[in-house]
Amino acid sequence: MTSLEPHANTSVCPRCGAGLRCGNIAGDAQCWCSMLPNIMSVPPAPGAVPPAASCLCPACLKQITDERLHAS
Repeated sequence: MTSLEPHANTSVCPRCGAGLRCGNIAGDAQCWCSMLPNIMSVPPAPGAVPPAASCLCPACLKQITDERLHAS
């Protein structure tokens, strides 16, 4: 088994289909998403049975975070 390349994608965003690297899956010290405000749980992937959390790409997660921060 080979190790992941430094920036290899590990997931696909269920919202837009973009490839992304989840630091938690890749075994990085920290995932990029930990730098965003922790205001919500990650929404379940559409059609997942049973519903399971899925990684969103940086653009989608930032958009959802911004929308929720400005909605309050």
